Amino acid sequence: EPLRPWLTQQGLPDARQVAAMRDGARVRYAGLVICRQAPERAGGVRFLTLEDETGFVNVVAWRDVFNRYRMLATTASFLGVTGRLQAEDGVVHLIAERFWSPSRARPAPIRSRDFR
Repeated sequence: EPLRPWLTQQGLPDARQVAAMRDGARVRYAGLVICRQAPERAGGVRFLTLEDETGFVNVVAWRDVFNRYRMLATTASFLGVTGRLQAEDGVVHLIAERFWSPSRARPAPIRSRDFR
């Protein structure tokens, strides 16, 4: 919440706004990483959950994208994602094309709940 004015100034939506966007929309979003998952049977696909003061954004990272940004995607507690929305029947996922580090001062580090 304390970073919302800066995030808004950067043109970054909150989770509630992302959830209301149309299928196929191009999105840049930044939030706190609360969960990283690498299911054994997912063929290298990684799932991340990011949150802000309004809710959650579910991120899907295909193997090649995740591997390109592996260090950042596995260590950052505050993470930016650029990609396209997949929205169907009320279920919304942000399909990652790129991960990035928001340049503003970051919130205090938190530990995400990472699963395998």
